[in-house]
Amino acid sequence: MRLLFSALAAMLPTLGLADTLSRDPVVITTTPVLIERMPDGQHLNFDLTVANGSEEAIDIDRIELSVFNRDGALVLRRFVDGNGVRPSIGIIGERRIAPGQRLNVFNPFDTLAAELPVSMLRYDFELSNPDGSRSLRASVQASPRDYRNHAAYHTPLAGRFINYDGHDALGHHRRFDVEFAPIKAMGFKTNAMRYSYDFVPVDATGDMYRGEFGDNTAWFGFGAAVRAIGDGTVVAVENAQADNRQFDQSKLAEDKRVLFGNYVIIDHGGGEFGVYAHARQGSVTVKPGDRVRRDQTIAAIGASGSAFFPHLHFQLQDGPTLDAEGLPSYFQRFERVLGKHRVTRKQASIDTGEIVLAD
Repeated sequence: MRLLFSALAAMLPTLGLADTLSRDPVVITTTPVLIERMPDGQHLNFDLTVANGSEEAIDIDRIELSVFNRDGALVLRRFVDGNGVRPSIGIIGERRIAPGQRLNVFNPFDTLAAELPVSMLRYDFELSNPDGSRSLRASVQASPRDYRNHAAYHTPLAGRFINYDGHDALGHHRRFDVEFAPIKAMGFKTNAMRYSYDFVPVDATGDMYRGEFGDNTAWFGFGAAVRAIGDGTVVAVENAQADNRQFDQSKLAEDKRVLFGNYVIIDHGGGEFGVYAHARQGSVTVKPGDRVRRDQTIAAIGASGSAFFPHLHFQLQDGPTLDAEGLPSYFQRFERVLGKHRVTRKQASIDTGEIVLAD
């Protein structure tokens, strides 16, 4: 196997810049590159969009990441490629881009070590036409921003709850592809839920409900209080939708917020807007223009809108509508539950699957 890999590596330099696909370039852009600091490292939750300006289809064969510190020194280099029995390039999913089309690639290097000094990222792509006879290389650079909230936030729920589905590399909130044709047809151009959470109250054993899955009242959290994570001003609410776990997809073109069912959107200042979604019908206690205080009850957990079951969908974003981009949110005053052991979190995000206790 080592000889095979060496032979393949030796062939790569023959696919040089002179033998390119077309006179038109491949253009790579990124969504905002923010660093979300979590206990296990620095998380990079952003997308790379590859636009094919050539006259034929192209395949992504290799992506290499180079990380540089503030002095311009290389501190890390990683890649995914076509080598091996089950090549790592497969993790990006679709790799072929039709002429004149764009492909969204979720950043495959989603977590970097906490101590790594990150000042600039460079992504080098190697691409080829479908039969591999011609090749092209393209790059993009990004300077990530270490994101911090402008205020101290508390969790939007009290008591014991799980982040059932968050925004890790496998979470559906993070894997919202705005270049996917059905999503584009609905008018989505950004991922406002990029850093969102699905919070579900649980009992002492970690169970979310007892009884029938389809019975909202069987869920321990149905009707539980939802509170503001910080001070702010209410900018939008909906309170009349039934807790039937459904929404009218035809209305998305008019208002993408129908996904949320009943909701409260709060301007928390500093360009940060909190979205509290799937609230119980009739439970919203505030109206647009109201000033709210941190920990104030604003609604109750329900199952309205695009809700698979009763839960609180919470996200922080940089605007009041779903044309915004998502932002990281860090919470104070909670503990992570590890069986009988507890780990205090002073200011942290909550990862998918974590069970926490909050005052």
